[in-house]
Amino acid sequence: MRRDRIQQIISEFSKRPIIVLGDFMIDEYIFGQVERISPEAPVPVVEQKRVQRIPGGAGNVVCNLRSLGVPVVASGICGFDDRAQELEKDLIELGVDQGRILFEKLDRPTTRKTRIFAANQQVCRLDLEDRSPIQSATVNTLMHRLDQALGESAAIILSDYDKGVIVPELIDRIVQRAAQQSAYVAVDPQVTHFSQYKNVDILTPNHHEAGRFLLRELKTDEAVEAGGKEILERLNCKSLLITRGEKGMSLIEPDRTRHFPTVATEVFDVTGAGDTVISVFTLVMASGGTLEEAVHLSNFAAGLVIRRIGAATVTAEELLDAASD
Repeated sequence: MRRDRIQQIISEFSKRPIIVLGDFMIDEYIFGQVERISPEAPVPVVEQKRVQRIPGGAGNVVCNLRSLGVPVVASGICGFDDRAQELEKDLIELGVDQGRILFEKLDRPTTRKTRIFAANQQVCRLDLEDRSPIQSATVNTLMHRLDQALGESAAIILSDYDKGVIVPELIDRIVQRAAQQSAYVAVDPQVTHFSQYKNVDILTPNHHEAGRFLLRELKTDEAVEAGGKEILERLNCKSLLITRGEKGMSLIEPDRTRHFPTVATEVFDVTGAGDTVISVFTLVMASGGTLEEAVHLSNFAAGLVIRRIGAATVTAEELLDAASD
């Protein structure tokens, strides 16, 4: 893409408020080193050197958007615990207005994923969570809090990590309300709710998720194209972006399919790459870009973040430099 066109799109970012609704969590990274094996069991002993905690899941989508200067409304659930306070504090430090953090506190733990690294290699992951679906009363509360925000936002991203927030009732009501407000609806889906995401503007599954929904593997370009068109027909979505790892991305529309090779040259950690893709793609579309421009910029953004350890983000300047011809 021409540099001046990218600059034109980026200049719109700060004017396009986006709602992020979904599974917010704490991503905890414990970095250490291994010099011996435990005498208690044949496992490495990791000597802890550094700990980092950042918003994860839907929170990482917020991090990506805020890194690009976008006004954000954050909506989801958390528990009555220290992790909830830490999560809300982190979002405020990111620049999310306190009045636009629309969380409902429930009697369940705030989700936390702890990843342990040694010598730049992930040793294991520990999860603390309650994945039970939210009830209708919580759906009503979230919808009530989102009502005004939907009228003021250019788009809404549903960030589904299958931790209980994204339930069929909420999906249906959000899609209907967003259509009334002409807000762009983007979904990073989980297989659990895949069939519920009807009439949205864009779905961004990876090829594994899309294949599990269709009950077959999508390895080749031909399989991806056929599978993508079947998903569009079954869900009546406007478009579908299937991310395919080292094979890049495939954009499927009702009348055509285009394959985009990856631009990544080095891969250290794919954590959060999907969050970066849906964040940048949605933002470009909300800022007046075309589908092809949205794929181009989100592809380059993902190529930048997977070169870094942990759930990383990109700035507008980094994106401009990387994606310009």
